Amino acid sequence: MRPREHPSLADSRRQRDRRNGRPTFLSVRYADDFVVYTDGTLEQAEAEKQALAEFLRRELRMELSMEKTRITAVGEGYDFLGYRVVQERSSRTGRMVGKLFIPKSKLKDLRHKIKVKVREAPTGKSLADLIDMLNPIITGWRNYYRYASGASRDFTALDWWMWWRVGRWLRKKHRKARWCELKHRFTGDTRGNQRRWSDGSTKIRFFREGGTSRFPYRGMRIPNGWNADPDEWFQRGADEFWPSFNTLARQL
Repeated sequence: MRPREHPSLADSRRQRDRRNGRPTFLSVRYADDFVVYTDGTLEQAEAEKQALAEFLRRELRMELSMEKTRITAVGEGYDFLGYRVVQERSSRTGRMVGKLFIPKSKLKDLRHKIKVKVREAPTGKSLADLIDMLNPIITGWRNYYRYASGASRDFTALDWWMWWRVGRWLRKKHRKARWCELKHRFTGDTRGNQRRWSDGSTKIRFFREGGTSRFPYRGMRIPNGWNADPDEWFQRGADEFWPSFNTLARQL
């Protein structure tokens, strides 16, 4: 889109370019991070990259990092805002669609972060103290990645890993207690089933709690929260949903 251009006009311009055999472009931006989609050739994408770098330098006095700005096929995927974005075939419709995944590097970083926190937690502290330290991490991570494809599978694996990680800390804290005694005391489990670690009323949360969600496409209906009048929290014309992202994705 051009500056201050209405989305419907940008869509019409892309349709004209497509009819005339010219490449089309669609940008997705969050703060200073953005992705530009195109149905053009590699050479056309390279030319657009150079033009974008020149525009940022001339108009905004900003430098585009040519080393970090990559051109890649959507089938190969790319990382954006902590997600792995890949075009794959839908198991439901068989059509090629864009999917969001939790990057393996993010899962590895999370495990490392939790492992360090649990290992450094003094055994003189109570289990409730440890749970209070872990629950915000679990909740924040779960809420951010609940839109990822296969998130429930990754969440279940994290819950299992977390259960054993906390269990090892408990065994270190209560060295003379038997494993079955620890489970009975801190989970109420008497039959060997995995349950939630708890200490009094303090209970550890599960990554898989709350399930997963489809990310709601809202078009222009994105609240800014700064307007005094709640009726103006959305951009003007926000209720006029222009062609959906799925339509644009099919066109591109």
